[in-house]
Amino acid sequence: MQPDEIKNQLKAFFKREFQNVDIELTESTHLLDEWFVDSFGIVNTTLFIEEYFDIAMSRADINASNFRSIETLAQFVAGQLKKTDAK
Repeated sequence: MQPDEIKNQLKAFFKREFQNVDIELTESTHLLDEWFVDSFGIVNTTLFIEEYFDIAMSRADINASNFRSIETLAQFVAGQLKKTDAK
């Protein structure tokens, strides 16, 4: 899956699940500070990533660095997909 495709899927998910009419969602929007993804949202996002991209996330993967923005989440997903493809 191409990086832009991953970003588009994540962006569509965030717009659908965490509507925020006051801020434009971009690849660099800070999800935890600006888009207000809370702990419940992190759980939902983790479930979406695991189901949609068919990858497993460990507790260590669920951190502020990976969940900072769509860009950082897409990089994480792309890295996990490469690991899966290499097996």
